[in-house]
Amino acid sequence: MLRYTDKIIVDGTEYEADLLKAEEGDRPKLKKLYKAWVQLKMGLNEFESRAPNLPEGISEGAFSLEFECPRVLNVRGTPSSYDCYNPKTNERIQIKATTIRWDLTSFGPTSVWDVIYLLDFYRDGNFDGTYDVYKIPNKLVYNHQVSKTQTFRDQQEQGRRPRFSIKRSIIEAHGIKPTGTYRI
Repeated sequence: MLRYTDKIIVDGTEYEADLLKAEEGDRPKLKKLYKAWVQLKMGLNEFESRAPNLPEGISEGAFSLEFECPRVLNVRGTPSSYDCYNPKTNERIQIKATTIRWDLTSFGPTSVWDVIYLLDFYRDGNFDGTYDVYKIPNKLVYNHQVSKTQTFRDQQEQGRRPRFSIKRSIIEAHGIKPTGTYRI
C-alpha cells in the first residue's frame, strides 16, 4: 500500500488529502485477508451466528487495486464521506459491497459522492474472491423510494440514514449489468 498526501479537487476547489493506494504487490495481502474473512464467516455459520460484514479495507482495497483510485483517509477543509478518489476525473467515489444475496445497504445522512459502485462478492455464494462491479446511476439512488412516503433524498434531508437493497431495488429492478468481474 502506498500512503501519500496529494491535492484533490472537489467541486472545483483544491484540498489536501491523505490517500492510500493499493498496488499489485498488495494482492496477496488482500487475498489473505479475504480468505480469513471467509473462514470467520463460515465458522460463525456453524454457531448459527450472523456473519460479519466484509471490512471496507478489503472491498475498498480491491477497488483501489483494480481501478487505480486511492482510498481517501482524510481531506483537510471539506467533509470526506466518500471512500475513494479518481485522480484522472476528480470524482469522489462511494463504494458499497455485499456478501449476501440481498444486501441491506445504509448511507450516512451526509454521504456525498460523484459516482457510486456496488461490489458483489456474493456471486451465488461461492466466496472464491471473485466479485462483480456495478456502477449505479445517482438518480436511481437519490430518487429511490425507501418508504411509502419518502425517497432516499428525503431521508437524508431529515438527517436520517436511508437503508435499502441496492441489488434488489436498483440493479435487478432496472436490469443493470456489471461493468466487469474481478478477482482479489
